[in-house]
Amino acid sequence: MTQLSPLATAAELDRQVLRLYAVARRARTLAGILAHPQATGDGVDYAVARIPRAMSAARRLLALPGVADHEETPEALSCLTAAERQLTAPSTRLLRIAAAARQAAAHADAVDDDLRVVVFRDIEERCRVLVDAATVEPVLGLRGWSPRDRTASDALQQQAAQWQLTKEGDRARLTTTTVSTYLCHQTAERAAARTRCNTGIRCTGSACLAYGAVKVTYLVDSWLCADCSKNANNQLTAAGRAPDTIRPLPEGTPERGRYIVTLHNATGRGSRSVECSSPQRAQFVAETERPFNNTAYTIRVAGPSQD
Repeated sequence: MTQLSPLATAAELDRQVLRLYAVARRARTLAGILAHPQATGDGVDYAVARIPRAMSAARRLLALPGVADHEETPEALSCLTAAERQLTAPSTRLLRIAAAARQAAAHADAVDDDLRVVVFRDIEERCRVLVDAATVEPVLGLRGWSPRDRTASDALQQQAAQWQLTKEGDRARLTTTTVSTYLCHQTAERAAARTRCNTGIRCTGSACLAYGAVKVTYLVDSWLCADCSKNANNQLTAAGRAPDTIRPLPEGTPERGRYIVTLHNATGRGSRSVECSSPQRAQFVAETERPFNNTAYTIRVAGPSQD
């Protein structure tokens, strides 16, 4: 019988240990997704599905002769243990709740259910804040969750179950009495904004509160009501411009157009764009979506609706 030389055996062992390291690094990368407060639902689902596979592959490698006893194996095992711990951590459960809440809020927004939009967005935000707090950063002196954070996590998971955001969700009928006064106030403000925006886009004239403005010539990104258009033309005429320099654009405010609402970070860098199919929806998004502090916005017509 042909026997392997000690050199060949050592080379094979090193190769298997390198494979174990590769699996461990992959598991560590996947665990990083589950520790990121802004992880998406797809990212969380991918990591939750792949980490157990990485653990299975690691167990098969550890069963090979000499791999478990190799001097470099403990470091790989520490990465695998940390990934397995992250898989079952409360913060990972909160990320899954946050993803479910974001999806539920989108469905509620599509049917104008302001109460559920407000509640689901609040749940998502609080989940992500707790996930961020769970990140251990020894350099910064952070030690993960405090007892108060753990209590908040338990309360959030219970609330998510009541709103059917988890597999254990109750089927009990929910009413506004289960919602805090603060969230009820936010819901009322959102409903009031929807009513205001039913008239159309708000005039961009200085200190003007009129809705139903139209896109005009000459002034870029401006939507003016009749009175503001007249005042602006008077000022331009006094400055030597031709009369009626500012006038409504033909087909500038189609009822079923493609409206692009660009939300700007008024205090820093960054912007986000949302496409809407009506002027009412565009103005509502402009007034209710706040991806940044002190958000500013512009609305433009991009062309006919693709519906």
